[in-house]
Amino acid sequence: MDYNLFDSFVEDLLSERNTRPIVIVGASKIEDLLYRILCKFLLPKNVKKSQQDELLEGDNPIGTFSSKIKTLYRLGIIDKELFRILERIRAIRNKSAHSVEFHLKKSPIREHITELKKMTLNRKSYKITLERYFNNVSLTEVTELQCIILTVCVLLEAIHETIKTTEGVKETLEISKR
Repeated sequence: MDYNLFDSFVEDLLSERNTRPIVIVGASKIEDLLYRILCKFLLPKNVKKSQQDELLEGDNPIGTFSSKIKTLYRLGIIDKELFRILERIRAIRNKSAHSVEFHLKKSPIREHITELKKMTLNRKSYKITLERYFNNVSLTEVTELQCIILTVCVLLEAIHETIKTTEGVKETLEISKR
């Protein structure tokens, strides 16, 4: 993991006080982490290095935020609870990116945030993030959202570090060579 890059992201996210940029930047980081996990788990792309990935980018089968989340869950890389957390973050990101008005206290964002809190606030990873980045102080609505997003990013970074670069399934690759 490039700690300097992650620390720079953390610094930028924590310096922001407006919820819309926190959600959009945080979700972008999360989507990038999902992409990096999939790139590491799957065989390398089958196009030139300079070309767009034929599965993971753009209009391709796993090119969307939603499809990356679903793919990681279906491959058994993330559990159902993290899947649900990511889906909530995606829904909040979509509302913030595609709505003129965006307020954490208005429906349906309020309900998404409430569910997101229920799913994350009691997690060990949330408590570690709270201690590390927020010194266990009382959080505002904005800093609580930042802490939730950072918790998910830290979890995804840890998953990325744990994934071994694939060489494919040797047995089936041998069969396909016959």
